[in-house]
Amino acid sequence: MRKILFLGAALLFLACNEEASPDVITLEDLVGDVGEPERDSLLTDSSSAGEDPTGLLDFAASQMQQYDTLSLTDFHLMDRFSYSFCRKLRFKGRTDVPYGKTGTATPRADFFYYTFPDSVRTRNAFYNYLDGMAEEGEGGPVKLMEDVKAIKMPPMQMFVYDTTIIAVHYTCEAVKNNWRPFQDSLFGQYGKNYKYRFDVSCGGPLIWER
Repeated sequence: MRKILFLGAALLFLACNEEASPDVITLEDLVGDVGEPERDSLLTDSSSAGEDPTGLLDFAASQMQQYDTLSLTDFHLMDRFSYSFCRKLRFKGRTDVPYGKTGTATPRADFFYYTFPDSVRTRNAFYNYLDGMAEEGEGGPVKLMEDVKAIKMPPMQMFVYDTTIIAVHYTCEAVKNNWRPFQDSLFGQYGKNYKYRFDVSCGGPLIWER
């Protein structure tokens, strides 16, 4: 329980506009609280909702046996738009998986969490994101609810709720990793009441859930 509380405090500190080295989150990351977002009405209620409306506290804690949790400052296309709150985390596998004929790769999932002031701004950010997601000839431009057979990008998922957008980016090299438990935990934490969802495999296809 103490580990979960310490981790939660660290997550609250690591905002999108903060500079942080990509180190595993430890007690040294316990610096302070930069504020809390309002909870999205479409998200599944969390037992820690009072402490962490983002739900990242519970989600990250549920992955501690399989993945180290690291701070992340990588740019995401969604950073261009007027979000009100953001968290970025990297989940790094503790066990490598086979890659190619003789190599191995470390599983990695980059987790991006954005909230917006209202549903209108959420949709605008999402539509603008789709416009900039892929260039002509690389599988883009991506259009709402239109599947794409081939798109030049690594695997990812995106979930759009009322005022929250969650994106998870994986790597092509760790395609043999079993991501099902990770994704089941994600749905268990945030629910499936999203307005839009699409999944991208390595190089495509991009598939919208209907």
